[in-house]
Amino acid sequence: MDPIPKIVSGLRHIARELSVHSKFIQDNYNITVPQLVCLREICDNESISLGELTRSLHLNNSTVTGIIDRLEKRNLVRRVRQSRDRRQIHVEVTDEGKRFIKQAPKALQDHFIEQIRMMDPLEVDKILWAIGKLADMLQIASAAEQEKMPSPKE
Repeated sequence: MDPIPKIVSGLRHIARELSVHSKFIQDNYNITVPQLVCLREICDNESISLGELTRSLHLNNSTVTGIIDRLEKRNLVRRVRQSRDRRQIHVEVTDEGKRFIKQAPKALQDHFIEQIRMMDPLEVDKILWAIGKLADMLQIASAAEQEKMPSPKE
């Protein structure tokens, strides 16, 4: 029996669950999952540079800057200069941001971390291997697709 349809179906199921959870958070807490993840990361670090935040979240600078802009408009975070170098900006959570985090839902991964911790280490290793392999294949496929597509600006 061909396992490929099951793999594709499993990936679609994961994407669907992430989408459902994301919509629930957006509809009930008026914040996107990337904004919430970013806010939690800032809160966990008390003060973090934009560069560090970008690296820890595995997002690009413009995405993080946009997220910070929206969180700052809601008074959940503030930008703070840490030195005379005007380019060196840190982000801190405001009191309002701390209150928001206390009532905000946990990230989806927090719900299954305990289950993973209870698993046999060999099973966890298999999952890590499979996820790594899938991520690599998706990255290769995405790069190949981008190479084939003409730029819309052309």
